[in-house]
Amino acid sequence: MRRALVPVLSAALASAIAVQRDLVIEDSLLITSHPPADLADCLRSSYFGTYGGSAATQDHIFLPPPACLLAEDTLSELTSGSLVPLPELQDGARLVWVGPAGVGGLHAQDVMDVDQSWDLISSRAEMMVSASIPSENPADSQGQLVLSAGQHARPSTPTLQLVHQSTSSLLLHVPANLVPILDTLLPSHLVPVALPLEPLAAGWDPVPDHLVKHLADITANLSFSPALDKILSDGIVMDDIRRNVRWLTGEAPSGIVSRHSFTEGALKAANWIKAKVEATGATCHLHPFLAGFAPDVICHYPSLLNSSEHIILSAHYDSRGSFGQVRAPGGDDDGSGSGHLLGVAEAVKSQGVQFEKAVTFAFFAGEEQGLYGSHYYAEHLHKQNTTILLQIQADMLAYHAPGEPLQLGLPESIHTPEATYLLSNLSQMYSPELVVGRTAACCSDHQSFVSYGFPATQVFERNGPIVDPMYHNSGDTSQRDNYDFSQIVSIAKVTMAAVLTVAGYQVKA
Repeated sequence: MRRALVPVLSAALASAIAVQRDLVIEDSLLITSHPPADLADCLRSSYFGTYGGSAATQDHIFLPPPACLLAEDTLSELTSGSLVPLPELQDGARLVWVGPAGVGGLHAQDVMDVDQSWDLISSRAEMMVSASIPSENPADSQGQLVLSAGQHARPSTPTLQLVHQSTSSLLLHVPANLVPILDTLLPSHLVPVALPLEPLAAGWDPVPDHLVKHLADITANLSFSPALDKILSDGIVMDDIRRNVRWLTGEAPSGIVSRHSFTEGALKAANWIKAKVEATGATCHLHPFLAGFAPDVICHYPSLLNSSEHIILSAHYDSRGSFGQVRAPGGDDDGSGSGHLLGVAEAVKSQGVQFEKAVTFAFFAGEEQGLYGSHYYAEHLHKQNTTILLQIQADMLAYHAPGEPLQLGLPESIHTPEATYLLSNLSQMYSPELVVGRTAACCSDHQSFVSYGFPATQVFERNGPIVDPMYHNSGDTSQRDNYDFSQIVSIAKVTMAAVLTVAGYQVKA
């Protein structure tokens, strides 16, 4: 059943609330696509994030206290939105925004409207409930629930709940037993992002001015470096990236069928990635974040200056397949990003690169279920008061439509513009074959870092919407038309150039 909503209509709502105080309940979410420029302080401090890749249709979510909503000036500048009763979250349940990934081209013909999407999601959830519950394998030391081929984790109670619906998105109350498999219930054109459990500590305007200025200054003073160009050209090796991608997808004899965050394949991939990056000189550890999920793989390179300033290059190594299918190769999403990151790590070793500042390569899990792995890691760094100079997420780098040139898509929204400008300029210097543009494709792990006040951006495979016909599909392998390893190489040169430029480096003699 759809929840009743209280519409927000500019100053009229403030008057209505003042007269009808029963409308203001203790916990109400305020959801709007058009927040005013001059946002009330009590809304800034109750900010729960921005969701959606297109600025025109994004949802900005707040959880203000009743006193905030009752203040005369809080909603006076608001032109649209909704007040939504907040359901009680118990025993690991989460609120999850579900919205458009940004699919276009011929694939867009299969995109259903939001009503049809909810009907499909809820019917799939009921189907999972009605099915028999498989036996669970013993949990490993990190609480991993391992699913073997042919099995899906099935919930015991049908409690998926629609909290709010807009013209393009859903806000769902997801019980703990559905959190691990929510992605498997969604049509392929929709993606989930979990809301944080408490307001974002960084607030409404999260990235500090001095960090923004630092990136702008670097961009303003860029010049082409033949030495850096040689490192990139000699270090980034297509054959290495191809081997790594195909090991992750199972196209090479790795034995991996799926890297879904709750599978043996994800655990196998995590340990393999850890060993691969450690062999390049990094110190890696498995970073658990939620019981049952495969861990993040976090790899740190030593800093020559013993610096407390960090640069992070990341991808997600978990995958998503077709509904009802065990196979989830994730060749483009995001084997391409993970393979690219491994390729950069191998270039660090082969070219004798030593970083002046601290550099982290992060491989996240839980991305397909709602950006969980990156959220918990960004939250951890924020609590440690870590200084992050730049974070770059590589997600889907390999596919372009037939006849299209090599491309680099940069975020339309939910990014730090100065970080994006830096990558655009570096692309012109070190990968001029890339046609650089913008994309509203949504959503990936850089958003977790923006939410916690860290300058961040993303690299993507094309300008404009997603057109990969195997997106979120069990056919997402690398051995198919228009999967282009040369594009991965070109983008890897850009991200490695950014890391070397911001971190500073020396080359071992």
